[in-house]
Amino acid sequence: MKKLLLPVVVFCLLFSAVAAAQGPVQGGTFRYALTTNPRGMFNPILNTEVYDGYINSVVYDGLIYIDENLEPQPKIAKSWEFSEDGLALTFYLHQGVKFHDGVELTAKDVAYTYKTILHPEYTGVRYGDFSMLVGAEDYHNGLADQVPGIKVVDDYTITFTTSEPFAPLLSQFTYGILPSHLLAHIPVGELELADFNRHPIGSGPFKFVEFLTDQHVLLEANEDYFFGRPNIDTLVFQRVAEDALPIYIRQGRVDYAEISPENYLEVSSIPGIDVYVYEALSYNYICFNMRQPRFADPVVRQAITYGFDRETYVEVLREGFGIVANAPIPMASWAFTSEGINEYPYDPELAAQMLAEAGWKPGADGVLEKEGMRLEFELLVPEGTRVNEQMALLFQQNMEEIGIKVNLVFMEFSAAVDRVDARQFDTFTMGWSLSVDPDPYGIWHSTSPWNDPGFYNERSDELLELGRRETDPAKRKEIYAEWQRLINHELPTMFLSYGVTIAAVSERVQGIDTEPGPLGPLVSLDKLAQIWLLQ
Repeated sequence: MKKLLLPVVVFCLLFSAVAAAQGPVQGGTFRYALTTNPRGMFNPILNTEVYDGYINSVVYDGLIYIDENLEPQPKIAKSWEFSEDGLALTFYLHQGVKFHDGVELTAKDVAYTYKTILHPEYTGVRYGDFSMLVGAEDYHNGLADQVPGIKVVDDYTITFTTSEPFAPLLSQFTYGILPSHLLAHIPVGELELADFNRHPIGSGPFKFVEFLTDQHVLLEANEDYFFGRPNIDTLVFQRVAEDALPIYIRQGRVDYAEISPENYLEVSSIPGIDVYVYEALSYNYICFNMRQPRFADPVVRQAITYGFDRETYVEVLREGFGIVANAPIPMASWAFTSEGINEYPYDPELAAQMLAEAGWKPGADGVLEKEGMRLEFELLVPEGTRVNEQMALLFQQNMEEIGIKVNLVFMEFSAAVDRVDARQFDTFTMGWSLSVDPDPYGIWHSTSPWNDPGFYNERSDELLELGRRETDPAKRKEIYAEWQRLINHELPTMFLSYGVTIAAVSERVQGIDTEPGPLGPLVSLDKLAQIWLLQ
């Protein structure tokens, strides 16, 4: 297993001394490079792509945020308290928080946001995060008009009550609060079509200005931000082709970029650029569509995993910037375990043997067949990341060596997501960015809309439900350890690597976390409200 590289930081002492003496200043434009276009769903309860999430995280504020130590901190809620039985969570809101149109944010807006997620006509994927609230299921199924588990006490107090203990509850309330005065008149089933989603109004540190596909998302500082005007005037999420990133960085055309391993040496040698390497709460994977009979047998999925040289993927294609993964909870999480986990080392001979013993035999063209089925399938590969494209070619080659034919389909990211959402795929490769709480229910439970492989396992569902109810961290860790061993055996997806992120930051950017943990130098973009630029 590759050892994680320590953060690599190049400092200019004189430069830093000047910055410290100068202190925070206002003004300037900060440019954050994106190699993939946002879709344009700038609504925090409806977006499903991380790139839209970047914009939502600075346009909206949630009741809480997660700090660099992975701990919940107050935001719109100035404080909170649990009832003695742990079932009721009451938030006390700041007074005077305003949306970008000047209307005050109150508990009514909080209730609207979370009640919408539970609505029968809600088209998003976050119902499972709050289905444990009292009355949520009846409301979601159209059997009730209200949700007793959401109670507005007064304009600045709101209580959420669960029907049973729910360990991740507090960490769930990071979603940006929506303005009910602008959206409540829109039928929930039509909300995803609302013009609002392309022209969002939140209460966060930056106001939306424009979105030009293939160019940028432009935002400006919220002059009336409750927690203090951001230091930077303008925030731009700049679309940059991956191959062009080193040029943009060298020319000072972007201030922050996550770079690929192949660009590390070049970018780290550029004067005026600091480079940070950190383990993220994420993983990359290849998903099997288990609705198809050829992928129904775990032996097939295991053999494919043995047959793919994931070590070469990490050590060569990712140039060591990664850790071979074998389960869906990253090493950066407190719930990670390696005990009892099969590492599936590259062994094409074993893979071929397993397939033969399972009844797969070569056809006339050498491709394995069984009962009229061929081990020939498409791998859907989102464009925009060279490492992913190289990985797909290696996978295709490795599979050919054990009698499996893989047809590569390269597609723009949003189009690929549409195919996955419609379940129109054989296999696909993507990555998951995970929340701080390790609860995997929303991805892996059989009822979850994000259960892309169509995985159903009764014991898995039981463990996921137990993990949510157990509030003792040690016992909860044991539950998730057993669940990881189950997934490691079943392999509804092949796990490629745990995420290691390389961030390049201009030295003119001050106020970042220079010893980043899993949330990075910008702490999941929360630092954008505090950073400043040397003039």
